[in-house]
Amino acid sequence: MSIDPTQFPGRFSGHHPVPLSAVPAGRRFEATSDNRIAVEALIDSTRLMAPVLVPSPDRVHVTVADIDDLAEWMLFRGGRVLVSREFEGVRTYVLITHTDRRADGSRVEVRVSCAVPEGAAVMPEIAAAVAR
Repeated sequence: MSIDPTQFPGRFSGHHPVPLSAVPAGRRFEATSDNRIAVEALIDSTRLMAPVLVPSPDRVHVTVADIDDLAEWMLFRGGRVLVSREFEGVRTYVLITHTDRRADGSRVEVRVSCAVPEGAAVMPEIAAAVAR
């Protein structure tokens, strides 16, 4: 239920984030803050929608209002699109993308998600990105 990053344009390179267990407990607050700042800078410079932003030491979760907002992220940033199984008439779509490289070479994983009612219209680009 996802697209191979090589089959869709964008900036995804297959980089996997550092697992949370590898972040020392004393550095988790600092890592969370660094990730939040990096994603807020991306949002400020691109004007992508991000009404809900939840940072963590290993990634930042962004929840957008609808599939059109997720499509803007996908078209601008690229990445992988995953879709959940239907539950109570709703599917969750998740875009996994990253910020640009920082001065130290690191990037922050960004997971952009939204809920879509079963049977609702989805942009062809997103529908094509989700293997069913």
